[in-house]
Amino acid sequence: MTLIQTVRDYIASCPLLENDAILGIDKLGSKGIAYTIDAIPSDPVVKRYTDGSQMRQFQFVFASRQYYGMNVIENLENSGFYENFVDWIERNNEKGLSNFINLGMDRKALTIEINSAPYVYDAEENTARYQVQLSLKYYQSWRYYHG
Repeated sequence: MTLIQTVRDYIASCPLLENDAILGIDKLGSKGIAYTIDAIPSDPVVKRYTDGSQMRQFQFVFASRQYYGMNVIENLENSGFYENFVDWIERNNEKGLSNFINLGMDRKALTIEINSAPYVYDAEENTARYQVQLSLKYYQSWRYYHG
């Protein structure tokens, strides 16, 4: 399974997401409530060890299309969603991320780091794209490539 699919499956398990909303990859709908996970270009290797193992990262954006406008309560709810989402990520990190994400043989998920505060990226008349930047940090054994 690819890293982005693994991250998508993990995010899809978040109880805060709307049940009927689509959780896409690199595509966010223009109407209603929808979600996406978009990969961010970055160097995947954080650290190389002498035995060939590596500390790696997969950087991504979690974004949503939310209803938005002059209604302060609605906008506060959107901000509250992201505050609760970040809390959910951090609670799972404390419990041990490898309990939630299985990267297969010779890889172990360590943490999902929050790289930015959630923010409005693109606002239209009735909806806005909110997003937060994250990175999955994981250990990859030298055995991953050498079987």
